[in-house]
Amino acid sequence: MVANSKSTTRPSLPTPHDVDLEHRLTNFLYARHVTGADTVQFDVRRGTVVVSGTLPSGTAKRLCLDCCQQVAGVIRLVDEVVVDSRPIDS
Repeated sequence: MVANSKSTTRPSLPTPHDVDLEHRLTNFLYARHVTGADTVQFDVRRGTVVVSGTLPSGTAKRLCLDCCQQVAGVIRLVDEVVVDSRPIDS
């Protein structure tokens, strides 16, 4: 499930499982060669993953979110990713 709303619950401190899940998410995006993976941030709390950052295209955003949903331990995915399709200056 991908949500587009911000959580209104009081934030809790990340558990060791949250930290492990964040590392697995990051590694999976790099392994899948998701364009812009280095600009993606995760906030993980008890299986709820807030994905934020800026990606260069809607395709990269969809791939990023699809990959995140495949990682074991992700219960809920909150999409806060922004697409910036401006041309990159050389």
